[in-house]
Amino acid sequence: MGKSLGTIEVVGLSSAIVVADAMAKTANIEINDLEITKGFGFVTVKIFGDVGAVKAAISAGKSLALQSGAYVASNVIARPNMDLEKRILSFREEEKKEEPKKEEVKETKETKVKKVEAKQETSIKEEIKPEVKKEELKEEPKVEEKVENEQIKEEIKETKSQSSSSRRRKTTTNKVTNENNNSNK
Repeated sequence: MGKSLGTIEVVGLSSAIVVADAMAKTANIEINDLEITKGFGFVTVKIFGDVGAVKAAISAGKSLALQSGAYVASNVIARPNMDLEKRILSFREEEKKEEPKKEEVKETKETKVKKVEAKQETSIKEEIKPEVKKEELKEEPKVEEKVENEQIKEEIKETKSQSSSSRRRKTTTNKVTNENNNSNK
């Protein structure tokens, strides 16, 4: 590759992020990794780039880390051995390529399916609700109209029956009066 490797070790992840940001802004370098060690809270920032750019970036990062009291150590390797370079980069690539466990894959597939089903159900519910409301609005007046129509029909029947019974009464009354009138003559 012909690039140089630079490392700087600081205490704390937030300090490492600030130092990496300052180094990237100072020179044209590529931040390869932020490696968290297993003790004392040390974090190693690994960078690649041209020799001059890496030296400038490491010195900027070192001065920033010294100001905050987080500096531990730093190194610049001008042209690292190809094996070293491959190992550093291969560790990074292996981390990227690690596949989740099969159980996690199954869970994620199941959760994706559940999420899709939930979205479909909500969309179906949203589609049904407006239709139901429209139908209810249409049906309610029909039901009320039917009830009103039935009431009106019943009232008409009652009035007809009342009028027919009153007619019968009148006719019978008229007959009786006629008979009485005839008998009186």
